[in-house]
Amino acid sequence: MPAALGNLSLLLTLRLKDNQLTSVPAALGRMDALVRLDLANNQLTSVPTAFGNLSSLSKLCLNGNQLTSVPAELGNLSSLSELYLNDNKLKSIPAELGNLSSLSELWLNENQLRTVPAELWQLSALSALYLDGNRLTSVPAALGHLSSLSELTLNRNQLTSVPAELGNLFSVTELYLDENQLTSVPAALGRLRDFEVHLTLDDGVTIEV
Repeated sequence: MPAALGNLSLLLTLRLKDNQLTSVPAALGRMDALVRLDLANNQLTSVPTAFGNLSSLSKLCLNGNQLTSVPAELGNLSSLSELYLNDNKLKSIPAELGNLSSLSELWLNENQLRTVPAELWQLSALSALYLDGNRLTSVPAALGHLSSLSELTLNRNQLTSVPAELGNLFSVTELYLDENQLTSVPAALGRLRDFEVHLTLDDGVTIEV
């Protein structure tokens, strides 16, 4: 990909999804007006730190690549509302993503995460968080601080319990906990109203409330 693309200073949308790209030039970080950048379903193994300079970016799609990490500089994207990092090989994500104060959707599903940084629980604008298909063995009580959250997927992990503080997520309408190792769920979930929960207990019985 030519670095000269970075000279397109008025470009609002750049879609390069479903190709065979193995890298992208750091020069893309000069595209100050860019609002949507879609690099999904390529063969990227890294992301330029210069992407952190895309101050107008509201949607960034990096899903379906071969990423094992993403740069901390993504935490500088103050206008970002949607971040797609699903279907990669991420074993960790930078704590700086907790600085994304405008973020409403965060897709981290289908990776290799065992933990997520505590800073994520400060994302007060977050309405959808997808963590299914990882290797999480626990989730912290601080998850209950995400007061704007309406959809939370934790299915297909290795959870043996979930905190009672999930009952504080009064905006949640969909909660997915199936295909874990749960033997019970906290009674505090009963505080939620107008929501749907999916879970599988160790006897294989799926319950929908």
